[in-house]
Amino acid sequence: MLHHIGTKTIETERLILRRFKEEDAKDMYNNWASDDEVTKYLSWPTHSNVEVSRKLLEMWIDKYISEEIYNWAIEVKENNSVVGSIALMNVDNNIESCEIGYCIGRAYWNKGLITEAFSALIKFAFKEVGFNRITGRHHVDNTASGRVIEKCGLKYEGTLRQVHKIKDGSIVDCKYYSILKEEYRG
Repeated sequence: MLHHIGTKTIETERLILRRFKEEDAKDMYNNWASDDEVTKYLSWPTHSNVEVSRKLLEMWIDKYISEEIYNWAIEVKENNSVVGSIALMNVDNNIESCEIGYCIGRAYWNKGLITEAFSALIKFAFKEVGFNRITGRHHVDNTASGRVIEKCGLKYEGTLRQVHKIKDGSIVDCKYYSILKEEYRG
């Protein structure tokens, strides 16, 4: 049985994973949500202005009332800038599973930050909430995301064809991965 505790603050060596605040809208817009390259493989459109980011954050913040919502801002300790988001999503209480989804600004790519945040969430999800299975997926062309998932110990399960609609309306193939609690060595 899962022990839902909601989005609690998690610290890693370089990051603070915390709940979003309204004042994060500017960082969200400037660091990742306004960049077409960052949102290239995602289902949501690039934000046209900071107000779009602000409205989205208001919706996310309102959802924190539920202890089954797990949605973190990725804050870099070095400069206190929010550079991305990471979440446990598609929570299934019946089979005790979830999926980790993430997005980070292009200026922060290839620095190991998502791998650090993803690894922290795996530990949190297994040890504190009690999930049995954690999944991850990525657009088949987003190989960098696949490397993150594999570095975090998830095993490739297969490619599902035309399973996800991205922002341009096309339905794309995604590679799927998972890790089970019994496999976790953290």
